[in-house]
Amino acid sequence: MKSVALSSLAAAALGLGACAAQAQSSVTVFGTVDVGLSHVRTDTGSRTGLSHSGANISRFGFRGVEDLGGGLNASFWLEAGFSPDTGETSTGFNRRATVSLSGRWGELRLGRDDSATFLNTLIFDPFLTNGVGGTNTFVMNGAPTIQISNAVSYFLPPNLGGFYGQVQHAFSERANFEPTVGGEYNGVRFGWRGGAFHASASAAKLQGLTQEQDQRFRNIGLSYDFGVAQPMLLWASHKRGDVDVRGLQLGVKVPVGAGEIRASVARYDTRGSDADWRKVSLGYGHNLSRRTQLYATVARISNSDGALKAIGVQGLAAPSNVPGGKSTGYEVGMRHFF
Repeated sequence: MKSVALSSLAAAALGLGACAAQAQSSVTVFGTVDVGLSHVRTDTGSRTGLSHSGANISRFGFRGVEDLGGGLNASFWLEAGFSPDTGETSTGFNRRATVSLSGRWGELRLGRDDSATFLNTLIFDPFLTNGVGGTNTFVMNGAPTIQISNAVSYFLPPNLGGFYGQVQHAFSERANFEPTVGGEYNGVRFGWRGGAFHASASAAKLQGLTQEQDQRFRNIGLSYDFGVAQPMLLWASHKRGDVDVRGLQLGVKVPVGAGEIRASVARYDTRGSDADWRKVSLGYGHNLSRRTQLYATVARISNSDGALKAIGVQGLAAPSNVPGGKSTGYEVGMRHFF
């Protein structure tokens, strides 16, 4: 009889413990569905069709956090991109797959994550790098370095009077018998945000298979929110081997009733050559609710004689261009958070 009572008490204790653990933990399902109708044109042709991620990246994911007590938290984040215009999903959680341990000392994060240098181009671009209007500062010298795998990141704690920082290392995991695996990434990002002012800078090196393939990234972002308008400046440099491209973009966001006007003008210079181009973008997003937005954007690229850049969007690639040609694009779409 006594053993039965003890068993009952143990079961009750386990049940209470499970309830307490559940009360201290949470898991959230989240995502974005963004689909639009786009038209892109160059001097050689044009394309019209459905596109996606014109205002925000289409994605879905799961994130959770557990309170370990004593100010310590464990968390995870799994995020995958997808194409709502076709219904196709990515292979695995290609956008983010991390576990984290955080406390008063900051956060240690492991797994696939956004690169430190990409985040500045995202934050200080009125179009969040998306759609026909998005900045070219992260794609101005070849393939972009947006997310990186095998990453270890440390973030400073958030209670430093507006100052924040990140140090990031991604292992190459390259062996002698794997000559095509990319090299390691080392990056830092530091900034300060107080009231209406925000400033941040980042730098990184991505080691290539040869010295000519090494890449170096630098960027600086500034913004000030006047209430009636938020101007922002973004400067970036991307050096791949001996080719160094630099971009300077001035942007602004202007709240108008339930919506927001977005605009930017940018110049991109390839050092030592005539492969330069300019881009102008103008857009508007109208919020039907806190989760749903209708948007429209138009943009234009003017190339110098040595450049043939063209505007494309996710789901609708740009036609090829000719050196010195022009490119235009427009899109109208709908974005919904869940």
